[in-house]
Amino acid sequence: MTAQTSSSKRIAARVGYIKSIHSDDYHLSIDFEGNPSQEPVLAAMGRPFTRAQINMAIDNQLDCRIDFMNGDLSTPIVRDIYFSVLAKDELVISAKHVVLKGTEEVVIGSGSAKTKFSGNDGRITTEADYITTNAQKSNKIQGEKITLN
Repeated sequence: MTAQTSSSKRIAARVGYIKSIHSDDYHLSIDFEGNPSQEPVLAAMGRPFTRAQINMAIDNQLDCRIDFMNGDLSTPIVRDIYFSVLAKDELVISAKHVVLKGTEEVVIGSGSAKTKFSGNDGRITTEADYITTNAQKSNKIQGEKITLN
């Protein structure tokens, strides 16, 4: 009976959010469902996350799995970041260098505007109702052949 009572008091994993990276780069400031302190607390990382993964979780308020060492709410551990963004209205990616790769093609679009990068024939195609280009210094068009309407 005592074993059942102590196991029933174990704290289950919670869903939470990463608020910031601590200056020591080993801890995260987080908030989670049922946080008794009502403000972000420091958590250990339960596995190695890249800075890009953590920044994406912060920028997009992605759900994270929070476990607790020995079931103690004062010792949270971030075990996983759920990168599924199917229900999100916006996805923010911020990094020094962003690489999108597609072996056949990459399409970036919104509404009736899109740009397609074709790996098959080395072609970039932009389609839109209106296309505007601006340059502070120079706007070069270079090519073996240039065709204008």
